[in-house]
Amino acid sequence: MTSMTASDGANGSPTTYQADPDQSLSQAVLEAVGEATGVDQLELADEFGPLYHAIDPSALDSLFRERAETGRSMGSVTFEYAGYLVSVDRTGQVTLTS
Repeated sequence: MTSMTASDGANGSPTTYQADPDQSLSQAVLEAVGEATGVDQLELADEFGPLYHAIDPSALDSLFRERAETGRSMGSVTFEYAGYLVSVDRTGQVTLTS
């Protein structure tokens, strides 16, 4: 299991997680949402629907993948999942806003 660093959001403020460098972004999202909701990652799909109903996990993973000739793409992507507005950026930062 990979570790994540969480910045706890208080009073409805966003909660930020930093994914491990070798972790896929889709897995980081599932881990962050699981931790925030208290729902095991393996049960998230049963509780909130599969991640692919909100975003294509393969596309998310490839969006910011390291490329030999150009490095990582710039920017971020935001979508709704499990009652959160989820933002993911090229550094692996996952921000959950309720």
